[in-house]
Amino acid sequence: MKLRKLHGLLVLLALCACGGPEKTALVIENEDDISGLRVTTLAGTLYDIDFSKRNDIEKVFFKTTADCVEAVTRGMADVMVTDDDIFTNAELQHLGLKIACLGSLELPTAFGFKKGNQELVESFNAFLSAIQEDGSLEAMREFWQNSDGVEFDDIPRIPQASDGAPLRVGSGLLTAPTSYIVNDEWVGFEVELVRRFAYSIGRPVEFQYMEISSMILALQTDEVDVMMGSLTITEDRKASIDFGNPYIIKHPAFFVKDYTVHSSGSSWLSRFGDRFKRNFIQEKRWKYITDGLLATLEISLLSILLGSLLGVLLCLMSFSKRRWMRDFVSLYQLLMRGLPMLVLLLFMFYVVFSGTSLNATMVAVVAFSINFASGAGATFRSAVQSIPRGQTEAGLALGFSRFSTFWNIVFPQALRKGLPAFKGNCIALVKGTSIVGYIAVRDLTRASDIIRSRTFDAFLPLVAISIIYLILAWLIGALLDRAVKTK
Repeated sequence: MKLRKLHGLLVLLALCACGGPEKTALVIENEDDISGLRVTTLAGTLYDIDFSKRNDIEKVFFKTTADCVEAVTRGMADVMVTDDDIFTNAELQHLGLKIACLGSLELPTAFGFKKGNQELVESFNAFLSAIQEDGSLEAMREFWQNSDGVEFDDIPRIPQASDGAPLRVGSGLLTAPTSYIVNDEWVGFEVELVRRFAYSIGRPVEFQYMEISSMILALQTDEVDVMMGSLTITEDRKASIDFGNPYIIKHPAFFVKDYTVHSSGSSWLSRFGDRFKRNFIQEKRWKYITDGLLATLEISLLSILLGSLLGVLLCLMSFSKRRWMRDFVSLYQLLMRGLPMLVLLLFMFYVVFSGTSLNATMVAVVAFSINFASGAGATFRSAVQSIPRGQTEAGLALGFSRFSTFWNIVFPQALRKGLPAFKGNCIALVKGTSIVGYIAVRDLTRASDIIRSRTFDAFLPLVAISIIYLILAWLIGALLDRAVKTK
């Protein structure tokens, strides 16, 4: 009996040492084979629309390609469905993915334009026909699909027109080789195509990244002139925007984890160093973090300052003897409490300030200031009301004016009592600025998205910005505590 137990233990140890049976990639030969699987794709795309109608699969939708890749490599999804040319062979090898099969569906891909802007559409179609005839378009495609990857120094430099109205281009994709950012410069197959078109019509070009849903709205409200990002022509989209002629025909590809790609046997410290270098050192990606930090600080500090001033005004109005002022404050605070910050931000950008010269950063400052003023005003009012009325009466009895009584007696006490709530409002505002990427502001959170779109590594970029947000929250609290102590 003891020998049998010993033999069983040795067998168990041997199995553990071998790591168990070797896993193999899923076998998918056509669209029907994904039935019963966990399928991930980009939200808002044609695949999202098609898969939403299917009840035989578990749907896992994300807003970025990096998140979809992460879901497959970490086992949260079985297969990712996207365009067949979204990755180069070198990128697939690095990610540990492989194409299980290609779908039979043909997907005409084109640029989107505002409905009715026929002059720009016709200009692009004429340009596209010319580069198709002389072979330039196919040469561009072959260059960007180079299986060994594209070096930054080898990227063609397209001249930029020096005058004319900028051609504003929105991209819903940040993935090589279609459209991505290297050394703070937009590059990629679609980017080169747009640059060549803009130069042909004598206009400089400006790029910005935004969510697909936001980009369609931006196109309709004249915030951008051209919409790109591997867009498939569909009847639903044609009802909202105009498409140029297709520049490529794509097919859906089913990507699965490639278990034949093994990680290196280097130490964890070496692997961490490689990941750190890839996320922050290569292509000077650390600059995205520093630039994003400056944008977050600018929006946060200006919003706190302006929102505090508006909050003081709301507080004074709430004490007014005029009923309409008190009713206005009540209605204002009701709206701000019930309206999600993201909705307010989008409303201010795409409706209130649409077509104006106010840039996205300042629109964000206005939106956050308006929202912050509601909480700040309520905090100031509660703090003032917490001071016994006898304090004011004593000041008046001593000969102080009402203003002097408030400033020298009531205000210092109210400041200390209202500090905890005000500090919480400030910290909440700083964290809330993480949504400004929806209007194409490159803040801290958007910086991490850009890095992840190139490295497909979520851990280090998210850890980095999480630490920065924690430090910012601590600094704001410490500075406010210090400011109150000096009073």
